[in-house]
Amino acid sequence: MADDDLKILLTGYLDGELDAGDKARVERALAEDPELRAELDQMKGLLEITEGLSLDEHTDAEMEAFWGAVYNKIERHVAWVLLVGGLGIAFLVGLVAFLTTPDLHWGVRAATACAGLGLAGLLWSVWRERRRVLPHDRYTHEVHR
Repeated sequence: MADDDLKILLTGYLDGELDAGDKARVERALAEDPELRAELDQMKGLLEITEGLSLDEHTDAEMEAFWGAVYNKIERHVAWVLLVGGLGIAFLVGLVAFLTTPDLHWGVRAATACAGLGLAGLLWSVWRERRRVLPHDRYTHEVHR
């Protein structure tokens, strides 16, 4: 049996997941190899340590309280506005340079073209979705058919 196979079986042995044949093979190997027994003891020690650990997770009420705070709401919204605004400005500057500078670096041209195509694709996708969903939108006051 290869060392890697034995180590995998050793993990299964420690977890009590082996069938009788594999369990007997591991026990024979443990009886013959003191290094393997030492590795098993080390794995048992690690298992005891990790079983004693617990991750504290916030309750739904704690998360609602966190996101209910005005600062936390504003913080996330301001960050998104700044990110999208910065990207929009960069796109507009790139677009102006794309249209007005004949010797513009190919990387700026490619980035501007990709951003423009991506924006056009997103707008097209949103328009198609709205066109499909609008007739069934229960929040519109008029029936669209």
